[in-house]
Amino acid sequence: MGMTGIYYVEKENLQTVLAGDPSRPDLDIDKTWSLIADMFPDIPFVPVQDQYKIDSQLTEFGTFYLPPHQVAQMAESIPVVRQREALEQRIDFDRWKASNQQSPGDVEDHAMMIFFFAINENDTYEEIVEDYLMPYLNQVFDLYLDAASKGQGIVFAIF
Repeated sequence: MGMTGIYYVEKENLQTVLAGDPSRPDLDIDKTWSLIADMFPDIPFVPVQDQYKIDSQLTEFGTFYLPPHQVAQMAESIPVVRQREALEQRIDFDRWKASNQQSPGDVEDHAMMIFFFAINENDTYEEIVEDYLMPYLNQVFDLYLDAASKGQGIVFAIF
């Protein structure tokens, strides 16, 4: 069992979402949020850094907010980072797999999020990256592009 990442697009409902009474989420990326956060430490598609944290009754594990102008800036980077070659440079499957074999004290701080997604010894690149991660990542990219086109912010929450 792991923690799940959920996105809500701000549709004049930010206070309702933060009060813990949101409508249905716009996107559930299951446990891939930790891998996506690790892939993009420079672009907060999964904005789990402290500067995005916001007070909320939504979940005890963390709620994060990106305002519309920041969503728009991030959306501008998607055509480049979405290219296969660019994504492959950000995927470090061997490190992800090795991180799950270590104790938390032996792993770099930013890599701690990988522990929220357990990769087993027998898991293959195709199973984890191609079949599981990439479909969710493409949905994240599409969510940002759509929200940016409508001038909307994004709330990310961990459950």
